[in-house]
Amino acid sequence: MSNEKEYLKEEIRKEFQLERMVLFSDAVFAIAITLMAIEIRVPHITGVVSEEEFLQQLKPVWPVILAYVVSFFFVGYTWYQHLQLFSLLKDYNKGIVVRNLIMLFFIGLFPFGASVISAGYSGTMIPMFIYAGIILLCKASQHVLHHYILVQHPELCIRTEMSEYNVELDKSRAALLSFVILIILIVVTALLIIDPLMKTMSMMWFAIFPLLMKIFRKEKKRHKRALK
Repeated sequence: MSNEKEYLKEEIRKEFQLERMVLFSDAVFAIAITLMAIEIRVPHITGVVSEEEFLQQLKPVWPVILAYVVSFFFVGYTWYQHLQLFSLLKDYNKGIVVRNLIMLFFIGLFPFGASVISAGYSGTMIPMFIYAGIILLCKASQHVLHHYILVQHPELCIRTEMSEYNVELDKSRAALLSFVILIILIVVTALLIIDPLMKTMSMMWFAIFPLLMKIFRKEKKRHKRALK
């Protein structure tokens, strides 16, 4: 009976600690989204203005709104994947805590990235590279966390059958590799273009993202079949 009570206490303790980790992570995601929304500031307008003048005053706000929408989608989707992953856990270790904190660190940089890319700098690709770099670091740290839990320490999970989650892990790997290749192509293309106003044309490489994803996923499936 004593052993059973100790076991129950230990299980309750683990569940409480996991809940604390999830709540802390949710808070970081929520604060990052809130800080990005705060950046949307309506210009101060005094006196009587026409509809045309009002819309003209709102023009500088649209890049900020666009950056917010894109960032909200990415942070929200990352939060959803994080929620799914942590719903599998029955226990945790130091490795999960450290990797989770690293991912949250990069999520916390999103308000900075969104403000830089929407600031309206022209003639330079640096704001775009900063923003893309933050996305890349977020996806890389998230992939490392997923791999650590699903592949390296599946004993920490409630379920033993995780084929559907491994499929998502393969998708994450393909997306990460595709993104790295695109960033390299964009950087090289931007360096080769002399006209500063034409450097943004290098972003057209993003059009081949679905193709790269498909290639990497097919290659992964072929590799798995070869191992069998």
